[in-house]
Amino acid sequence: MPRTTPAPPEASRGAPAEAPHREGDGIAGLFDRAAASYDRVGIDLLPAAGRLLVTHARITEGEHVLDTGCGTGAVLFPAARAVGPRGSATGIDVSPAMIERVRQRSAEQRMHWLRTHVADAEEPPRALLRPPADGYDAVTAGMLLSFLRRPERAFRGFRSVLRPGGRLAVSWWGPEAPGWYRVVEATRPFGPGTPEEIETAVAGQSPPQTPELVRRLAREAGFTSVELYEERLEATFRGPDHWWEWTWSTAARAFWESVPPDRLPSARAAAEKALEALRAPDGTLPYVLTANFAVCHR
Repeated sequence: MPRTTPAPPEASRGAPAEAPHREGDGIAGLFDRAAASYDRVGIDLLPAAGRLLVTHARITEGEHVLDTGCGTGAVLFPAARAVGPRGSATGIDVSPAMIERVRQRSAEQRMHWLRTHVADAEEPPRALLRPPADGYDAVTAGMLLSFLRRPERAFRGFRSVLRPGGRLAVSWWGPEAPGWYRVVEATRPFGPGTPEEIETAVAGQSPPQTPELVRRLAREAGFTSVELYEERLEATFRGPDHWWEWTWSTAARAFWESVPPDRLPSARAAAEKALEALRAPDGTLPYVLTANFAVCHR
């Protein structure tokens, strides 16, 4: 019988009141639960990384783009704006709630050339996607690598739907600014593993994301060359409450859901104590991390 975890306590202090977590519902369930607040807490990291991925992929007017693991559209909407109505932008994601967010937004913006499907990025049904006759001009995978159970298979699939000369553009998070790992260390005793280990348990085993891994995956899938880029991204949390709200809106919520409900207030208090050392003089929490990008050419 599946175990249920109650909604996070102290909703009035920034933790959203969420649906119960059902063990075994995997990555789709995780992002279904995050969908309502995902990208809606005033932190621009994912949208900024999405815009940069479209820039590095050199997506232009009239092209046909497939965005895998599209989430709420951090890459998909910049890509759709870049290709315009003469092109097409198709997004797929395993989370129905994420896809519904994209559909609502695309309807509001009247982007009739943007399409979405609930589908697994590792096994996208070709008939469902209806790629152009000679394939997509570009396939994008923004911050998807850590959720791929079989990245080798995924890269081969991405290449198979590209036209000759097409490109695959992927991104992944790099290191945070020094000091932020203290927050992870402070909360580690409250869960069955680190946030990274919990995410892996939910999403499936995936090797650490590095330029070397991406080069290998691209080479083995048959891509001819790889361009690598690195960007520094910054955000500012208003304070610990804002940071707490943000973590629940991301995949990091998998860690908080793994903490026994009666220990969650103590875990939060430990995190907030560690955050105090990171405060700026004005009380905010400056956050800096690296975003990595690779463009693989077929």
